[in-house]
Amino acid sequence: MKKVEIIFYTLVLIIIGAMTFDLVYFSLIGKKATERLTSMLPSNNNETQVIVSGKCSNNPKITDLDKSEELHLKKLAQYQDNCDSFLTNQLMIFTDMPKDSKIAKENAINMAKTLGEFKKYEIKPIVVVEPVSEWGSIDFEEFGTGFYNDWIDDYFKELKAQGITDEMMGTWVPFPEANLPYWNHNNATPEDFSKIVNIYIGTLKEYFPNAKASVLLNSATYESDDFNWINGEYVSLNSYVEGIEDGLIDSFGIQGFPWVSSANDMESRIYDAREFVNSPLAIEAANTLDVKEIWFNTGTFSSKYNNTENKVSVSAQERKLILDGIFKEAEKIKNEGFNISVNIFAQDKSAMEEATNWSYFDGDADKVEHNIIFTEFSKKLEEKEIPLSIFDVVSEN
Repeated sequence: MKKVEIIFYTLVLIIIGAMTFDLVYFSLIGKKATERLTSMLPSNNNETQVIVSGKCSNNPKITDLDKSEELHLKKLAQYQDNCDSFLTNQLMIFTDMPKDSKIAKENAINMAKTLGEFKKYEIKPIVVVEPVSEWGSIDFEEFGTGFYNDWIDDYFKELKAQGITDEMMGTWVPFPEANLPYWNHNNATPEDFSKIVNIYIGTLKEYFPNAKASVLLNSATYESDDFNWINGEYVSLNSYVEGIEDGLIDSFGIQGFPWVSSANDMESRIYDAREFVNSPLAIEAANTLDVKEIWFNTGTFSSKYNNTENKVSVSAQERKLILDGIFKEAEKIKNEGFNISVNIFAQDKSAMEEATNWSYFDGDADKVEHNIIFTEFSKKLEEKEIPLSIFDVVSEN
């Protein structure tokens, strides 16, 4: 037999042997050996995703945002650069409450500047009014007695004097997440929440009758002195909203975030948006308030406990699954006939007391995979016509 024939028949036998092995492997494993080998090789999927990930939306950027001195708007400019597109025209901002008439007017003047800058770029504010003042946390029961009424009146009167219009006001949210333990409400009941909301929003609407108002409650309710985040109960929120005056509130907001225990504890986690956003509770409260607008305040983190050796990191894939769950909860609410929007809390708070990075572009989240999941999420919301808003701000340091 010639040498060339020997080589030929040898190759044929090798091929037949390989095919036989592949069939036997498939019968045992359910996957061809060649597929198993391919799955073990390095993949270029990430590189492909980067190329096809696209922009955050199909709309052009808001121009000249980078020229603004307002820190929230400067941050939005960075988002637009990261997305290479428009992202949102609605931003969450925070403020507090005055402790006297002088502070009320000063705070109003500062807020007027912010609202004026937002109007310049056609950005709508969601103004979250935290129950704190220069002398500390505000006692809910004391607020209900009318102790702060004159100063709240002075505040909105000055905003009006500064030329602020109803349209510029956006949406105001006083006493956020009143069912969480870190506010000063030990002496108050859920029913007292309705009373203080009526006072604050009632005063607001005396000066700005067409401004929007909302309430924001956490999905899980906690005892006022229980700071263990695993102990929240997902119970009806109606007791907090039943006493709010008819027609005073335009929307209902529900807050919920994923959570994980520190690395040295027995690991427990809340990653399922059906639990931490909880659309049934939101729908129930919205029906009680007789409003058709619901919004989420939520987000995902890339790392937690960043100031300790027990830091917990979350992969981009895990964050994507959580965002997918949030999206599905929003879809449920939309399918029930409500208008739904989503606010993403996205600040890197690693260096703060919270020691959590909620960002998708900063700190340890400044990686391609984390960038991609954010842009994909925002694009999915746009396709379903679910408005997105953001809380994030440029650091002053």
